[in-house]
Amino acid sequence: MKGTSAQYILLLLTILAFTSWQGKLKAQPYNHAAGIRAGYSSGITYKGFRLHEMWAIEADLLYNRHGFNLSALYEHHLKPFHNKRTFIYLGGGIFGGDWEQEFSTGLAAVAGLEYTLRDLPLNFSLDWKPMLNIYAVFEPDFLDFGLSIRYRFGR
Repeated sequence: MKGTSAQYILLLLTILAFTSWQGKLKAQPYNHAAGIRAGYSSGITYKGFRLHEMWAIEADLLYNRHGFNLSALYEHHLKPFHNKRTFIYLGGGIFGGDWEQEFSTGLAAVAGLEYTLRDLPLNFSLDWKPMLNIYAVFEPDFLDFGLSIRYRFGR
């Protein structure tokens, strides 16, 4: 199997980054959370920490000026504030749905800040979700900022 040196370097950096995070991982603050998101895109949101302690899957059914879309994102959470309830998260994934009355799919990224309350089963997140529509209409949409409020299940 042939590969370019850039591919091997990227693979090595990915392995090194993953192994350096291994020693710093802590338990996630909850198992599942579901709620609403308000902002440029508004709708229903779900987040679950099931694959790894600081990695989560987020699924959203949202509506914005282009129409309805469903997104699936894979997110890594960081604890820069040495606090068990505040995280910064980064990730990416795919979305599909209605884009100007045509079915379309594309890539989405996410960057956000999340805070989980200690005494109530709620968490809040403020995020930015830029999208690049690839199929049907090739068009970026970088204005997607929103606030999510979720009810958390577990822990």
